[in-house]
Amino acid sequence: MDWKTLMDDFKAQADTLTKQAEAKYAELKKSADADGNGVPDALEAAMNQTRKAADAAKARYAELKASFDKDGDGVPDKLEGLSAETKQAFEQARTKMAEFAKSAQERMAGSKPGGPTTPTA
Repeated sequence: MDWKTLMDDFKAQADTLTKQAEAKYAELKKSADADGNGVPDALEAAMNQTRKAADAAKARYAELKASFDKDGDGVPDKLEGLSAETKQAFEQARTKMAEFAKSAQERMAGSKPGGPTTPTA
């Protein structure tokens, strides 16, 4: 057998193996992507499940948000209630402090020399 014939035989075998490998690859690719859109079907299914889970999470979040903020102003109703209670307590404290300051001034004015005196018994 001469070298040229041997090389031609090897080349033919390599070409045959390449064609067989390409055919097997095409078969596997077709079976992985039955709809032929270029994305493996298993990956498409995983992506669809992920989208559904994300949509469900968004819907649940919207439900929870709506349950905390029934008037829809963007501030949870409980926080609004606490804010109103805090404001009311602050105003009461301010009123009491003003009364206390006035009372203290009146007492201080009464104890100054030459100031109004209280009758003694």
